[in-house]
Amino acid sequence: MPFSFFKKKSENQPQEQEPVIIPTAKYLRRYSYEWKKDVPENERDTIEHPSRPFCKKMIELKRFYTRQDIQNISQFLGYDVMKRVGGDGCRHEWVSNIVEKKD
Repeated sequence: MPFSFFKKKSENQPQEQEPVIIPTAKYLRRYSYEWKKDVPENERDTIEHPSRPFCKKMIELKRFYTRQDIQNISQFLGYDVMKRVGGDGCRHEWVSNIVEKKD
């Protein structure tokens, strides 16, 4: 990866190196709203396991958001959407993505 460097782990941890992505002018950090990995496919927005309207809409949009977009949504809803996502017990999460900036 041309836009990453490796962070060394402490002496107590295995000597594997963990990639750290740094956004640059060419690469930007954007967030997508996705199902948590531990939610089984057959329990995603079913009659037995319904999603909240907010979560349904966010998943349906399939788009990337800036931190400012998320702050604007938070301000509109009156709570920190980045921390609380769709509410208590939400089965979704914000996923950080590095995307290439369009010229």
